[in-house]
Amino acid sequence: AGRPPFPSPLRPAGRAEQVYAFAYRSEPGQVDAVRVYVNSSSENLRYPVLFVVRQQKGVLSWQVPLIFRGLYQRTYNYQEVSRTLCPSEPTPETRPSDQIIFVDIASMAPFNIAYELLVTRLENFQLETNKAFNFTASPSQPQYFLYKFPQDVDSVIINVVSDAAYPCSVVSVQDIVCPVYDLDHNVEFNGVYQSMTKQAAITVQVRC
Repeated sequence: AGRPPFPSPLRPAGRAEQVYAFAYRSEPGQVDAVRVYVNSSSENLRYPVLFVVRQQKGVLSWQVPLIFRGLYQRTYNYQEVSRTLCPSEPTPETRPSDQIIFVDIASMAPFNIAYELLVTRLENFQLETNKAFNFTASPSQPQYFLYKFPQDVDSVIINVVSDAAYPCSVVSVQDIVCPVYDLDHNVEFNGVYQSMTKQAAITVQVRC
C-alpha cells in the first residue's frame, strides 16, 4: 500500500494518444484518494493536451492549457493542473483489494508537445476534529478532503483561514458522493458554499 509516486518523464504527444495504467492496493475499511498532477510546456490554445482519467466508477477530464475566466472577462491560462480523483469506497472485504487507474493523454497538434504526469496517493485525506490542517490550492489545483462525524458529534464548524487575501476563494461542503464539484464553474452545484478573502466558517450538522 505504500508505493511511491508514479512519475512520467516528458514525452512528445504530437498527434498521438498515450495510455498509462497505475495500480495500487487498498486495505480493508480504508478510504483511498489519489491525486493526478500534469504539467505541459505548451501555451498553444489551438492544440491543447487532453487528459482523461478513468476509474472503476467515474471519468475525469481536462485540458492543458486550462482556461479560467475572471472578472471583466479576463482569462487566465494554467500550464499546471492537479485534481483529486473521487475516492474509492471502503470495501467490505477482509483482504486488500487491487485498484487500477487509466490516464489517457492525447493531442491533435502537428508538432511535439512535452508534458509531465505524476500520480500520488494522499496520506492526509481524512480530516480530524479539532486538528488544524495546512494545504494550498489554486484555480487549476483545487483541493478537497473527507470528514466523517464521530459517533458523539452531531455538529461541527469548519474554519478556513488564509494568510493572503484572495478575492475569489470558495469553501464548499458537499455530501460524500461522486462526482465532487471542485472547480469555479461547478462548485455551486452541490452542497453549501461560501466565498472568502482571508477567513470563512461553515456550520455542518449530521443528517438524520
